[in-house]
Amino acid sequence: MTCVRCAGLEGLEVLPSGDVAMTRRTQALSARVAAVIGWSAKLKRWERRGTFAEPGAIAEARRLCDADAQERERSREVAAGRREIEQREYLGAFRAAVVRLFPGCPRAEAAEIAAHACEKHSGRVGRSAAAKNLNEEMVRLAVIAHVRHLHTTYDQTIDRTKDKRGSRAAIRRDIRAVLAAWQRGEPAPGASP
Repeated sequence: MTCVRCAGLEGLEVLPSGDVAMTRRTQALSARVAAVIGWSAKLKRWERRGTFAEPGAIAEARRLCDADAQERERSREVAAGRREIEQREYLGAFRAAVVRLFPGCPRAEAAEIAAHACEKHSGRVGRSAAAKNLNEEMVRLAVIAHVRHLHTTYDQTIDRTKDKRGSRAAIRRDIRAVLAAWQRGEPAPGASP
C-alpha cells in the first residue's frame, strides 16, 4: 500500500461517488484526480467509491451543479418517461415474440415471461443485447426458464436433492413436452382447457 502523500495525492479531497454531473465537472476542473475504489463483499467486485480531486475544483463543480440543478432534474424526468415508454414497448415486443414462437402459450403466461425475463437490472436473459434484438434463442431460453419453474417439479426436486444438474436432467422431458405442445398451438400437457 502507498500512503496519500507518497502517491502524490496530498492536498486532495475525496468527492464521494453518486452524483455523475458533480464527478464529471470536478474531474474536468481539477488538474489532479484519482479514483477511490473499494471491494464490495456483497457484489464480489471492486467498485468506485469516489474521486480524489482538488478542493477548489470540487467547490466550483458544486456551484455549477447548484446553478443548473432544476434544468438537469427536468432532463432526468423527460429521460425517465422516455425509458418507461421504451420498456413498455420492449415488453410488448418480447411478449409478441414468445407468442409467435409458441402460439399455444397462454397470453397471460407470455406476459409473465416477458416481465420476468426483461426486468431491469435483473441480469436475466431478457436484458441481454441479443434478447433486445428479439433473438429467437434468447426468447426460447426465457420460455424454458418459465416452464422449468411453473410447469415441472424442478423447484421441489432441487430443494430435496440440492443437485442443480441432476434436477434439470430429471425434468428435461417435461420441459420438451410443454414446449412442443406450445409450438403446435396446443395447451401444455396437463393444463386445464
